[in-house]
Amino acid sequence: MVATISQTVRLSADGARVTVDLPPEAGPLAWHGHTRFAGPGLVRNFGLAPAGHHRVIPDKIFPGGRAETYRRQGFDLLLFESADRSDSCLVWAGAYNEATTWFSGPAPRRVVLNRLVSSVSFVDAPEGAKLTPMFTPAIQQYGTMVLGVSDDLILMIRDARAAKDRLPTWQGAPQGDAEVWKEQLDLDPEQQKALAGTPFEWRYTFANPTSVFTLVFPRSPGAASLRSTAENDRVDAVMSNVKVAWSA
Repeated sequence: MVATISQTVRLSADGARVTVDLPPEAGPLAWHGHTRFAGPGLVRNFGLAPAGHHRVIPDKIFPGGRAETYRRQGFDLLLFESADRSDSCLVWAGAYNEATTWFSGPAPRRVVLNRLVSSVSFVDAPEGAKLTPMFTPAIQQYGTMVLGVSDDLILMIRDARAAKDRLPTWQGAPQGDAEVWKEQLDLDPEQQKALAGTPFEWRYTFANPTSVFTLVFPRSPGAASLRSTAENDRVDAVMSNVKVAWSA
């Protein structure tokens, strides 16, 4: 029987079109992302997540802290600060996606926040949020990644041109137009022992002409299904049928 493959198209933060084919064994994924800006007076990491992700901040991360909302056309700006002013963050909150940058310390002064906001373009859409610098080439964007996340699977995708230096120096196993490598996860000794001999002790990296992507199948060391045939077959189905294309 031929697997039924579903196709998802996402936009990365830098505006690239990322096409992902996965079999039903992969299950539903929540789509996240990451990107970095660097330029004169600006070095910032941004995490992207589905809309509403920020709601955990006032309840679980900064309980009792300060929250402010600033309305913008097409999105809100949300400023959060912990009660002891030791940490803070700024969120671009759209209808479909949001982007967050964190500050290790109190919320910056208003003039600093205004400068940051004016240097960032945030355009939200159902297929992803585009978060790009307003002033190029003075501000460079790099480290952009698209992530598909569930309890059972993590898929991390990068542009092949930017990620080729991250690949192992040895040749990978051929799979279609890709090479595949597996490398042991950085686990503590107890986890290593529990997961030894299963597909869950590895990260699997694929490289094709347009993308580099990594699959991890996280499992609790105490899970009863670790060594079941069904679980191994599920991992094999995902590994055999996953396809990713990154189009700038």
